Amino acid sequence: MKKELFPKAVLKLLKENGIEEEDIFAASATDMNTDCLYADGFVVLTLKSLAIVMSAPDEKEIRSFKGYMSKDGQTGYENKEWSLKIYDLEKTEHLKAEPQVACSLLTADVDGVTYRLTAFSNLYKREMHKFVRTFDKISMELKASDRIEDKDKGNLSEKPELAEGQDNGKGTKDEPAETKEERLQKLKVYGKDEDDKDEYCPTCGMMYPDKSRKVCPRCMDRRSIFMRVLGYFKPYKMKIAGLFLCYILTAGLNLVWPYLNGTILYDKILAKNEDFLKQFGIEDGQFITALLMVVLTMLMARITIIVIGMIQGVFAAKIVTSVVRDMKKSIFGNMGKLSISFFRSRQTGSLMTRVMSDADRITGFFIDGLPNIFISGLTILVSLGFMFSIKWQMTLMVLVVIPFIMLIGLKLRPRIWTQFGHRHRAERAVNSQVNDNLTGARVVKAFGQEKRETTRFEKNNSRLREAEMSIVGTQNLVRGSYSGIFEILNISVWLIGVYLIMVTHEIELGIMITFVGYIGQLQGPINFFSRVFHWWSDSMNSAQRMFEIIDSVPEIREAENPIELENPMGKIELKNVSFGYEVNRPVLKELDLEIKAGSMLGIVGRSGAGKTTLVNLISRMYDPQEGEILIDGKNIKDLSFKSLRRNVAMVSQETYIFMGTVEENIAYANPAASHADVIRAAKLASAHEFIMRMPDGYDTRIGSSGRELSGGEKQRISIARAILSNPKILILDEATASVDTETERDIQRSISYLIKGRTTISIAHRLSTLKDADYLVVIDNGKITERGTHKELEELKGTYYKLMELQRKALALKGIE
Repeated sequence: MKKELFPKAVLKLLKENGIEEEDIFAASATDMNTDCLYADGFVVLTLKSLAIVMSAPDEKEIRSFKGYMSKDGQTGYENKEWSLKIYDLEKTEHLKAEPQVACSLLTADVDGVTYRLTAFSNLYKREMHKFVRTFDKISMELKASDRIEDKDKGNLSEKPELAEGQDNGKGTKDEPAETKEERLQKLKVYGKDEDDKDEYCPTCGMMYPDKSRKVCPRCMDRRSIFMRVLGYFKPYKMKIAGLFLCYILTAGLNLVWPYLNGTILYDKILAKNEDFLKQFGIEDGQFITALLMVVLTMLMARITIIVIGMIQGVFAAKIVTSVVRDMKKSIFGNMGKLSISFFRSRQTGSLMTRVMSDADRITGFFIDGLPNIFISGLTILVSLGFMFSIKWQMTLMVLVVIPFIMLIGLKLRPRIWTQFGHRHRAERAVNSQVNDNLTGARVVKAFGQEKRETTRFEKNNSRLREAEMSIVGTQNLVRGSYSGIFEILNISVWLIGVYLIMVTHEIELGIMITFVGYIGQLQGPINFFSRVFHWWSDSMNSAQRMFEIIDSVPEIREAENPIELENPMGKIELKNVSFGYEVNRPVLKELDLEIKAGSMLGIVGRSGAGKTTLVNLISRMYDPQEGEILIDGKNIKDLSFKSLRRNVAMVSQETYIFMGTVEENIAYANPAASHADVIRAAKLASAHEFIMRMPDGYDTRIGSSGRELSGGEKQRISIARAILSNPKILILDEATASVDTETERDIQRSISYLIKGRTTISIAHRLSTLKDADYLVVIDNGKITERGTHKELEELKGTYYKLMELQRKALALKGIE
C-alpha cells in the first residue's frame, strides 16, 4: 500500500512499540475486526513480527459510499483510538485469508494455536491476498537462510576461504554470493506502488471501475473522447466537405429570405420605390414586373434549398452507414480478442446494446449535430450582423437575452449526462432480460414462470420508462424556457417596432418585418443549441461505453515475439500450477502433472473439483496465477495463438451450434476443408447417418433459425468439428455426456481410432469409458489426490474406487453393464 495513506497516528503507535517505518516489509488496510464488525485497521509485517492495529468498531452496521470508492476516501484516522497486538514472526505460521459467507478472515497459527487476527470485506481482498503471499515468501526465505547458515557453519572449517577474484580451481572466478539481506529486500512490497498504479487513478485516487481499462470517470477528458470519435470520420473527409458545403449554401439562402420578404417586398416594391427599380434597370412604374421577379427569386431559392437538401441527405446517408459500420467492426473485432473472463462478468444484453445501438447514437450527433453547431453559429452571427445594420438599438436587446438562453443549457448539461447514463443502464437491463428469456424459453415454460418473468420485465421496463420520462422532462423544461424567452423577446420587439413606426417614424414597416424575420432565423439555431447539450451528452455517453470495449485489454495476450510449434509431439507439463476465478479462492492448487506425447490421460473428480478449469488452462482460455504450463518444453504463454489453436482442440460439454448449414458448422474449425473431409469427420464422430436423414443432408440449415437438433446430435457435430481440425492435442470434456449408451459406444470406437498418435485428455462422467486411458488422475478440492492406471487406482481403494462402485450400482439398477 502507499506510504502516504498510512495514518500518522498508526505509525506513531508502531514506533512507540519498537516498529520503525523502514522496518515494514508489507502492510494492508482492513475494514473489519475479528467479530466481523466494521472497524478501521492495518496488518503490518516486519522481519521480526506481525502486528495488528485496530480501531474501535463503528456504530453503524452498514458502510456505503456514493459513486466510485476512493482509496483515500476514509477520513478521521487521526482522531481514532487504536489498539495494537504484536506476534513473534518466528512463532507465527500458516497465515491464511479464509473466505466466509459475508467477509473473509485472516488467521494464523501462533505457538500451535490458531488465532483470528482480523476480518475484511471484498474491498481489501486483493490487497490482503498480496500481504499473505509476501508473508509466505519471507517466512520461507528466513527458514531457508537459517538452514544455509547452519550448514555453512558446519563446513566453514573444511572449506578454505578464497580471496576476492581468486580462481576457484574450475577455471572460473567465484561471484560474490547474494546476502540474506539482499534477498529479503527483494521481497519488500511496502511503499512499492505498482499495484496501486493498476487499480487507482494517479490524479484523484479513485478506484478504476474496470481495472482492464485504466479510465477514471472523474478525471476523464470528454474532449479526448470527442476527438477519438472524429477519427472515424477521417476516411470520409471529402464527403464531409460536400456535406458542409450543402449546410452553408442552405444557411446562406435561408438568411436572404427575411430580407426579400421584408425590406424588398414591403419597403421597395409595395411602397413603389422608383429608385429601387432603377437599380435593377427596370422601367419606371413596372412594379408588377419587379414583384414577379422577387417572387420568382424566392421560389427558386426554395427549390434550390430542397435540391441541396436531397444532395445533403445522400452525403449524410453514405457517411453515417460507413462510420456506423466501422465503429461496429471495431467493437466486435476487439470483443473477439478479449478473454473469456470478460464475457463471464458482463451481460449479453449490455454488450449487444453497445454493438448495435451506441454506434447509431454517436454518428447521429456527428452527422446532424456537429455540422449544425457551425452552421447555427454562423447563422446567429450573420443574422445579428444584418440586425445591427437595420437597427442596432433593437439588436442590443436580443444580445442581452442570448447569454441567458445559453446559460440554461450549460447549467442543465450535468443533469442530462447523468440521465442518459440512467437510461442506458435501464435499457441494458431490459435487453439482458429479453436475451435471457429468448435463450432460456424452454426453462421458463418448463417451470411455468411466464407470469413471473412478465412481472420482472414490467419492473425493468418501468425503470426504462422513468429514465426516458426524466430525459423528456428536462428537454421540455429547456424547450419551454427557450420558447418563453423567445415569445417575450418577439412581443417586446413588436411593441418597440410599432412605437418606432407610428410615433417616432424612425423605421418603416418592411424594416420591422425584416428584423422580426431575422429574430425568427435566430430561433431555430438557438433552439438547436438548447438540444445540442442533450444530444452531445447522449452521444459522448455512448462513445464512452463503446471505448470501454475497444480499450479493454485482454487478460490473455499473445507474446510480443511469439514462437511456433514446429513438428509438435504433444507432451504437456504442468509445474506448480495454481488458479482461481476470484482472488484468494483457488480452484486449482499447486498442480504438478506430466502427460507424455501420444498418451491418453483421464481426469476424474467430483463436480466442481476443477476438471474443466484444468483443461481450460491447457487450452489457454485462462492463464494460471502461479506456475507454468509447457507444451513440448515451451511455455504456452510464449506460443502464438495460431499455433496453439491449431494444435489444441476441445470438445466441450457446452456445445454450441452456429446458424448455418451442417457442413458449415463442421468445417468451422477448418474452413478450407473439402466436402469429402467433412463427411469423413462426420463418419468418425458417428454423425453421418443422422445427417443424411435430414431433408437437405449436409446442406440442411441448423442453429437458431434452422432445424432443431437433439443434445446428442449437437455433441456429435461438435466432435466432428474437432476431428476436422486434426489437432495434436485433443481435449474431450464430457464429450459423450449428452448421448445415449448405444451412441456413446459408437463414439468411443471412433475415439479409439482418433486418439492414435495424439495426446488426448478426457474428462468423462462414466468412468468405465476411461479404462483404456494410459494414465488417470483424481482431482479433489483443487489438488491431484490420486494418480495411476485404472487397475492401480482400483487397487488403491480410494476416491476413484468409490466413484466406480457408485456408478456400477447405479448402472446395475438400470440394467446396464
